[in-house]
Amino acid sequence: MKKLIILLSLVLFYPVHATNTKTLDTIYANSTMTMTLFFPSDIKQGITGSEHFVFTYNREKEQNLGLLKAVKGNPSNLLVVTTDGKVYSFILKYAEHLENPNRFISIQESIGDAKRVLTKEVKIYDNPNTSISANTIPNHIRRSCESLLELPERKNKHIKKNGIKLSLKNMYYREDHVFMQFEIENKSAIRFDFDFLKISKVSGNKGHNASYQEIPLETIYVHNKPSEILPNTKVRMVYVIPRFIISKTERIIVRLQELKTTRILYLSWR
Repeated sequence: MKKLIILLSLVLFYPVHATNTKTLDTIYANSTMTMTLFFPSDIKQGITGSEHFVFTYNREKEQNLGLLKAVKGNPSNLLVVTTDGKVYSFILKYAEHLENPNRFISIQESIGDAKRVLTKEVKIYDNPNTSISANTIPNHIRRSCESLLELPERKNKHIKKNGIKLSLKNMYYREDHVFMQFEIENKSAIRFDFDFLKISKVSGNKGHNASYQEIPLETIYVHNKPSEILPNTKVRMVYVIPRFIISKTERIIVRLQELKTTRILYLSWR
């Protein structure tokens, strides 16, 4: 149960000195326009409560500019902490049309002050073909991966080909990351030598080159990456990638490639 709480507590909470009780304002967003939010001070941390909404800001150089996008789904919330310790909270809702895609936020909209100093941002590793070791990756990401491997499966998207079965068993959002748990089962009589697994966001149809677009999603960390899967065995691993949203016209494609052979599997879902 303790490990379950680690995964399900997917939002950083900061104790706040509330100045007064305020009714939270609502900010609307969608996938076709970018809602631009200007804060009185530079953004230190920004978190949304649902995968339907994605809030991005400059993590390399602190700025007061934040960008919000969304896909259709239930309302959620946005929590932002600025470098001067001010805390801002808003209700988030999806809207088909935005009357004004820009919002200037005043310091009077702050709900209070953070009690403690915020921790440093998690470093993102850019090479998708490099498996980061457990000694290098931040401990909270590694522990979340370990916990995810012990949880019951919530998804069962899979594909079978040439005696190999690739399945997506779980997918969780935590802060700015997505944790995807995959299972590879070898039902063939031949050993499967793992080469790579790549995750991409795709729109359009590959048969129509003008409309087809494939965007690789960088891999931050691979937990329990196998080198081989023996016959009649299976292995589970967790891929950590940056948080993303999917529009109605997009889908996720996962490519599993065996080393030095033609055994390739494509797993797709929306």
